[in-house]
Amino acid sequence: MPSMKVEGDSDGDGDMSGGDTERSAGSSRGPDRDSSAEEADEPDSDDSSEMDESECERRRNECLDNLANLERQFTILREQLYNERMKHVKYQLSEVQGGRSQEYLGPLRRLQENMKVRIEVAGILKQMRIENIRHKYEAEEQAAHQNFKVSNS
Repeated sequence: MPSMKVEGDSDGDGDMSGGDTERSAGSSRGPDRDSSAEEADEPDSDDSSEMDESECERRRNECLDNLANLERQFTILREQLYNERMKHVKYQLSEVQGGRSQEYLGPLRRLQENMKVRIEVAGILKQMRIENIRHKYEAEEQAAHQNFKVSNS
């Protein structure tokens, strides 16, 4: 049966887990500092509100400066991205115009093969139609000769 570890038991090398001692030490210090800081701010009623407003205004201005800086950086990066894309598109266009682009040449080859097949099929269809028209003409001509012979006899 596997041994179960109970809180407070040793890890095997005789030490308690460090997380428990740090957590308990940190939790006892944290609230004391906060409450003492709040108590120090409360006695100055008029001055603290002035400081709070000035502190808020300072932080607000700092945040606005950060925001403006981020917007400038974003604009610069957006322009860089646009320029890079335009450069890439111009390069691709020059490749296509020069007949070197594989993205262009592959589909172009397939289109040319389809065009050859269609031209060949159209040529055969044209020959068949011409032959059909010739047969109809010959049949009409033969029918006319037979009608002429029958009507003259």
